[in-house]
Amino acid sequence: MCGIAGVLGDLRGVSTTAMLDAIAHRGPDADGAHTVPLAGGAALWLGHRRLAIQDLSDAGRQPMLGHDGRRVIVFNGEIYNFKELREALTAEGERFTTGTDTEVILAGFRCWGEAALDRFRGMFAFALYDPDEGTLTLARDRLGEKPLYYAAGRDRFAFASEVRALTASGVVEREIDPDGLDAYLTFGSLADPYTLVRGVRAVAAGEVVVLREGVLRRRRYWSLLGLDAAGPPSREAAVEAVRARLRAAVQRVMVADVPVAVLLSGGIDSSSNVVLLSEQKWTNINTFSVVFGDADAAYSEAPYSRLVAERFRTKHQQVEVSVGDARSLVARAVDAMDQPSLDGVNTYLVCDAIRRAGIKVAVSGQGADELFLGYQQRRMFGALLAASTATPALAKRALGALRGRWPVPADHAGEKVLAAIGAGDPVAGAYLAQHSVFAHPALERLRGGRRPEPTRFIDAVGGRSPLDRLSRLELAHYLKNTLLRDGDQMSMAHSLELRAPFLDADLVEQVVAIDPAWKLDPARNKPLLLDAVGPALPREVWDRPKRGFGLPYDRWLREGLDLGAPDGPEVGLDPAAVRGVRERFLAGTSYARYWSLVVLSRWARRERMGTSWLHG
Repeated sequence: MCGIAGVLGDLRGVSTTAMLDAIAHRGPDADGAHTVPLAGGAALWLGHRRLAIQDLSDAGRQPMLGHDGRRVIVFNGEIYNFKELREALTAEGERFTTGTDTEVILAGFRCWGEAALDRFRGMFAFALYDPDEGTLTLARDRLGEKPLYYAAGRDRFAFASEVRALTASGVVEREIDPDGLDAYLTFGSLADPYTLVRGVRAVAAGEVVVLREGVLRRRRYWSLLGLDAAGPPSREAAVEAVRARLRAAVQRVMVADVPVAVLLSGGIDSSSNVVLLSEQKWTNINTFSVVFGDADAAYSEAPYSRLVAERFRTKHQQVEVSVGDARSLVARAVDAMDQPSLDGVNTYLVCDAIRRAGIKVAVSGQGADELFLGYQQRRMFGALLAASTATPALAKRALGALRGRWPVPADHAGEKVLAAIGAGDPVAGAYLAQHSVFAHPALERLRGGRRPEPTRFIDAVGGRSPLDRLSRLELAHYLKNTLLRDGDQMSMAHSLELRAPFLDADLVEQVVAIDPAWKLDPARNKPLLLDAVGPALPREVWDRPKRGFGLPYDRWLREGLDLGAPDGPEVGLDPAAVRGVRERFLAGTSYARYWSLVVLSRWARRERMGTSWLHG
């Protein structure tokens, strides 16, 4: 797990040192750089910051050259099946001198070309230069666990694990991107491939980007849209198939040359990881919980995590914090964000506690809710979908014409409901109503009359039914753009690697193919997962209300938490509309809209962003 950066082209005026300094938190164990001279005075510079997980010796340092001394790679992530791939490549005549997965990627591309991507199981983002082919190849894992951004200009092509490395380089201007701003105001996070910096785009999840002779080629080697294979013939067969994939996925993520801990909140997902490891005869399992003190017991899941730890005799560490401790870290958490997010402070708090306990690699339950339809808001999704489907097209057009003049108070949830009912795509409309921060009219007010269309941020994901599509949308949007981005930037702020067995590609492909009806049960949340894990999972864990890990932002803001008030012009927004959001918050509306503007404004000031582009 590391940070990577690079620039291809004219390096004059490029601050490569600043690029590596900007991502130093991602890899405190070592740093490295390599420059390849090119024709016409150009060059390729590659930089790396290392968090040593596999082969802790200097042999694992990057940038890493192939045996021919020509191909070179910088890599961030983990290829969990690299040992099996190394055996297959050895049989093909490849030789290895390190115990790293980085060397396996180099050999895999030399032997199999881009087809090697289909064999990698894990989370990854890398850049590989092949002088024989004259190509610079960037690739990102299937679900988007690891980030990778790039900026393509006339004289230079730059890339990095974080956007701030690109702004630090001097290659891109510090100007806010209008599409990225629309995406952030819609979701409270960015929607790939957009960023908040003009000219910077994300390599999409499951995408390979190849630069050759100044021409950029993009190709999706994996996508949810392509997952249309028939699922198991019966629910019993589905349970068995999921059980087998789960066991394999959990086994894979334990590969490391440093101790691995399992995050144990006491919920279904994290507890399932412990059960599955125990069944496979793992001993001395390290589990870790962050719990809240007595004064903040309403936020604590300590009884459930202790129950699981005692039942399976894990080596359990419990770190107690208070909500007051969390408040003291809010500013640091927001400043750790590479790109702003409505959420993420809670993740920062957990990662801070984990790293202080000396843990370097932690296994999480991310992805289970999205795969197994665990979100309770699917009920609201169903109601909105039914209302939209029942609304005639003529009435929808009338609602669209009334947008901005709807008879509901500004920033009221009714704006989102009306937008969902009037959406031409009922599924996208219902999904946006669940996850959007600002509805259409509110966006128009903030953007000074610009009429953004949020549904353009909804990817084509396929799906045989609305529920199937909902699950895929949760994977492709909320998980990737919010949860995984927050998880990456907040864990790497502490030089901590998070691993998610529920995002194993084989498991995802299996579960997505299963009839969504088999994932639902009025009496149990995530019944397919429960049945696959089996009766060893304590009933007390799953037979209780689902609880998220929330923090009282609303109260903190009303009690004077000061991160700097948003004015509007610093992020290209209408000052009167911003004041209106603040006034409605102070009058008692939800904190989320105001909080999203506070975080956005603080980020823009920290990054010294300009807004002239937004005003034409």
